[in-house]
Amino acid sequence: MNKFIKIAFSLIITGIILIGFATYLNNGNIPRFSANYDKKNYTVSINEIKDLDLNILDSDIVLEENTSSDKIEIDYYTSIEREILITHTDKKLSIKENKNIFGIDIDFSIFFKKREIKIKVPKSSNINVYSLNKVGSLTIRDLSIKHLTANNKMGDIYLTNVSALDTDIKLSTGDVKIDNFKSDNNFLKIKSATGDIKLSNLKDFNLLSIDNNTGNIDLSSSIIKNINITNKLGNITLSNLPSETSDNINLETKTGDISLFNLTVNNSIFLKSTTGNILAELNDNESNFTNGSNKKKTLFTSSSTGTVTVKFLNK
Repeated sequence: MNKFIKIAFSLIITGIILIGFATYLNNGNIPRFSANYDKKNYTVSINEIKDLDLNILDSDIVLEENTSSDKIEIDYYTSIEREILITHTDKKLSIKENKNIFGIDIDFSIFFKKREIKIKVPKSSNINVYSLNKVGSLTIRDLSIKHLTANNKMGDIYLTNVSALDTDIKLSTGDVKIDNFKSDNNFLKIKSATGDIKLSNLKDFNLLSIDNNTGNIDLSSSIIKNINITNKLGNITLSNLPSETSDNINLETKTGDISLFNLTVNNSIFLKSTTGNILAELNDNESNFTNGSNKKKTLFTSSSTGTVTVKFLNK
């Protein structure tokens, strides 16, 4: 009997601790436990929308091509404790996620699948997308949009088969993965505090600008005129950039290696690592960089603590 009493007492103490923790997460309010989510749908003609504004607390966001109609279709979940508000004013469609002050929604299904807001948009919509997500990922695939501004506090960003005039991405904590992304001689800017950045098959960009604090950066198989990348802690790797499609490459990291494979530039290469190795395998002739009347390009390398190796693959 004493054994069962001890078990029951332990379960009660555990329950009190869990409720106390949930109350702390809920800003001091005693939580209400609920798993009653209602699935809802919202539809609007694409002709009525120029701007899509997202302000999300902790749901994942998915924007993808609507292959079945010329409308914007939104699938989402709402509950007493957490509601999605959708407003349409002039040409602006706003989606906002609110948490009810009466309690928090503790739905144990979140351990298996996170809440998701799915937005289907006609492929060539050319709308402006402004996204703010506090906790959750942003996925955009198979779309042509005009301007993209994304700000994630905690969550990954995935862009696949997307075209945009210009793109501005900010993250506090999360990875960025972009593949098959096209611009029209404009820019892609990424500012991240913590997370890896992997970019491949970027096409027709005038400027790629990356400012990262902690994480590795990998860029491959892309057409970009000007590349500026700074990193405080992490490696920078560039590979397989088509011959003479880049004008200038500027890479700098405080602690980490810099590696270049199978690429060259029209004007200049600047590589600097305070603590780390530098390896540059250039698909170019050494005479294009050496001093003298035939010098056409500039190459600068510097590493305070580390080795510097430059190889010219064309003799």
